[in-house]
Amino acid sequence: MWLANRPHVTPQQARAWYSQVIAIPLAPKVRRFTGMVSRKAIENIHERLVLEHYNRLSHSLSRLIETHVEQQINDPTPFLALIEQCEQVNITTDEENHRVQEAAGDYNAANIQLVEWESLSTQDRAFLWQKKLRGKVSNASDYAPRPEA
Repeated sequence: MWLANRPHVTPQQARAWYSQVIAIPLAPKVRRFTGMVSRKAIENIHERLVLEHYNRLSHSLSRLIETHVEQQINDPTPFLALIEQCEQVNITTDEENHRVQEAAGDYNAANIQLVEWESLSTQDRAFLWQKKLRGKVSNASDYAPRPEA
């Protein structure tokens, strides 16, 4: 919030500081995978897939910063809580990510079906872990491929 109180810095610019600068090294430590993958991502596993922030990270941060600036709040606790809440991700296709953004995070309105990680084939789980989770989410080890018994 300190940055947003600097002259000529808008709440959106302050939010960008987190989402575009600080999040890069910080994300693997705080971002968590929910265990949900879109059906289309599985059917098109070699398309461009993304870790989709379904809690609308950028929008939520901008709103929080605007509120803190307007009310002159100087408490990082709500910021940290919001980061923890919003750094939860599902795996979707890039196209679905854009659709759900337009639908304000509503997967039903965006016509996106999510399936649970455990319902995926061992091969798909191994591929997604390697390409989308390992080194990118804090709980990647929870989804790491396991030797078959």
